[in-house]
Amino acid sequence: MIVCIPSRGSTADSQMDDRFGRAPYFAFFDTETNSARVEQNPHAGGSGGVGPMAVQFLVKNNVQILIAPRLGGNADEALKASGITVIM
Repeated sequence: MIVCIPSRGSTADSQMDDRFGRAPYFAFFDTETNSARVEQNPHAGGSGGVGPMAVQFLVKNNVQILIAPRLGGNADEALKASGITVIM
């Protein structure tokens, strides 16, 4: 299972970011292989609609669970449609 956390930094032990769509990085943790990786959020600097675009990025990375402190309305709807479980 792949779990994702919006991150402030480029390492797996970086602090969680309060933002979802505009978080500079996403940390991915694979519970089956016990591995972690961090990728830059390609949509962090977008002008609008970054929440749903970030959801698509998570879908492409096979995320099953997102842990985030808060979400915008558009991101929340996109996450519901994607089937990704959200833990807040």
